[in-house]
Amino acid sequence: MQTQVTSIKAYFFQNYFILMLGLLALISSGLLLTKHQAAWTEYVLEATFMSYAFLGYWWTKRSEPITGIIIIRWFSLFYVVLSYLYAINFTNANVLDFLKIYKSFIYLFFLTFLTDKRLMNYNGANRLIFVLFSLFLLKYILMIATGKSFRPIVYMENNFELMFLYALYLIRYTVTKEKYLFLLGLVGLITILSLSRSSLLMYSVLVLFVIYDSFKKTRVFIIPGVGLVLGALAVYIFSQRSSSLEDIDRYRFMLVWWSNVQDWNFFQWMLGAERITPLSPQSCSYMNYFEMMFSYREDGTCYSVVLHSFIFRVLFDHGILGFLFIIYSVYLLLVRSNVRKDVALVFISIVLINGLSVSSFNNLFFAISMVFLMTTNTEFEVLDDVDGEEEEDEQYARI
Repeated sequence: MQTQVTSIKAYFFQNYFILMLGLLALISSGLLLTKHQAAWTEYVLEATFMSYAFLGYWWTKRSEPITGIIIIRWFSLFYVVLSYLYAINFTNANVLDFLKIYKSFIYLFFLTFLTDKRLMNYNGANRLIFVLFSLFLLKYILMIATGKSFRPIVYMENNFELMFLYALYLIRYTVTKEKYLFLLGLVGLITILSLSRSSLLMYSVLVLFVIYDSFKKTRVFIIPGVGLVLGALAVYIFSQRSSSLEDIDRYRFMLVWWSNVQDWNFFQWMLGAERITPLSPQSCSYMNYFEMMFSYREDGTCYSVVLHSFIFRVLFDHGILGFLFIIYSVYLLLVRSNVRKDVALVFISIVLINGLSVSSFNNLFFAISMVFLMTTNTEFEVLDDVDGEEEEDEQYARI
């Protein structure tokens, strides 16, 4: 009976997330869902992420507590709870507004339960790579060809979801370099089809890392040429989206952000604005064309969410210390889960670049990427199973 239970648990952890991602991608691609039509997939994946994290902690053998991870877990929890009590009782904030601002700390709390747990086998993750890459490419082409959208998506906005493809590629690259250039080119084509400026910058970091790591003897000659090509692509995409600095929406967001923080003192820069603080009425009036992102109270109040850029948002809401805490926590979670340090730094760089444009560490696909990076076995053939007993499993073998 114990063997059967162990088998059920092992199957669950190895396939639950993979099957859910694949199923949702098939539905979205088959029906050619647009961004708003596919919005429900976000709620399904949020629930999948949280349940997977808790079950991964309770159903598996408990490892020795890691002091740094325990600090991240309890600080994140207390910070969210205390901020919530203050915001709800003293500022009359809406719960949904609060959750949007504190999502990165909520994600960190759940991710601490998955530290150094080998819940997924590499073969499963590798199959997901080929399935998702194919579906992304197919749907992006069909969406553009049929005129349904020139910013195609599978789950949600493409500059949100492409981060996950880059994380999956890093897992594949960590284990084997077989077909790594073909896959790098494939994900590059998907990135170009997305017409996402931030995604092109994220992809550029991925390309430069692969070249630096793979061509140690000739990288000094290759990297400048590749940099020129990627730079030319970036200039082309940026020029298609805006003609001057004033036309770049992120530049306008920066001006709004600066108007709200320019008079801050030292402690405000370190800790951020009062929990949770709306932007000035003048800022909200200026940003009224993003009214759909205003407060759920529907009273004309707007929060840092309308600034789009996570970097502006996190500095306004949590200060420099909060920003540094998030970055260091992500690095520690990855390293303590035996992710290569250089791969961890590359992934964090990709997430930070995403933060120049959108949600970065507040992004659901940041959390899902972390799950796969932290829990996919990329090293051993003989592992502790989910109940702590060693067993031989050929599915864990490297390809």
